[in-house]
Amino acid sequence: MARVALLAAGVDGLYFLFFLAVGSPWLAWINVVSVAMYAMAYRLARRQKLHGAALLIWLEAFPHAAIGTLMTGWESGFHYLLLMFIPSVILTNSRRKARAFVVALLVFLGALDFLARDLGPLAPLSASALTALKWLNITIFVTMFSSLASYYRQKIFQAERSLHAQATQDALTGLYNRRYFQQMAEQELGRCRRTGSSASLLIMDIDFFKTINDTYGHETGDLVLISIARSLKQGSREMDTLARWGGEEFVLLMPGIDAAEALAVAERFRQVVERTPVIFSAGEILCTLSFGVTQLLAGETLSVAVGRADRALYRSKLDGKNRVSIE
Repeated sequence: MARVALLAAGVDGLYFLFFLAVGSPWLAWINVVSVAMYAMAYRLARRQKLHGAALLIWLEAFPHAAIGTLMTGWESGFHYLLLMFIPSVILTNSRRKARAFVVALLVFLGALDFLARDLGPLAPLSASALTALKWLNITIFVTMFSSLASYYRQKIFQAERSLHAQATQDALTGLYNRRYFQQMAEQELGRCRRTGSSASLLIMDIDFFKTINDTYGHETGDLVLISIARSLKQGSREMDTLARWGGEEFVLLMPGIDAAEALAVAERFRQVVERTPVIFSAGEILCTLSFGVTQLLAGETLSVAVGRADRALYRSKLDGKNRVSIE
């Protein structure tokens, strides 16, 4: 809203200079009032008083277009600028309100066309000045409409990225979620079947996580999840797929890694997490991870591989936690 007011004030400043140049000082000084109204709208928008800012913009735009058209004639193109309101109204209001606005705008433009042709230009310009004004208005309309379209395009892309993140990422840790991991893992399994390449799977579980939540609170538990997720992310390769599997469990798919290499990776992760304290309001806490490691076998399904890694993880838990097991 503030940008719109600032841009519109600049446009009216341009009109001021134009009408002075073509010898129409009365028309020029009308734009001073418009600039003042847009300046007020800008200040209101900066103060988050958006309804007041929007009202001022509407109160300036429609009377200004009407006055400019009646003074200089329909051919001047002042009415083009009112078309700028159509996309913003349609995109920010219900279908019924948008339809009502379009109908009202058509009625307004029809009445303005009738009056402008019936009364004739009240402050006529020379033919060359009228042509220059028409193309100035067309240029302003195209420029502003292109800027508006670009703005909405950017907002659409931002919304698409947000929706994609919600569909693929875990909201707390920023890692991939379980559903997206399963999709990626199925693709990797297919690639392994086609090429005969190896891949390994790690399932990791935070030791004594329930105790951490019960002792320090769920907020600290969230910090633990975030901290460990960050450590795992930093230690993963770009081609790896790391996800929060659920609760306090994480899963990592590593293409091109066999069982022996996966064991080494898991041990490295275990040591990093063991040595990295999680800092919270009451101090810091050291956490550990238990691991289940498996190498994906040609032709098997993801659920079979996950089950095998889960059994290895369960064995790590039974053997005392903070250790790596493979199956």
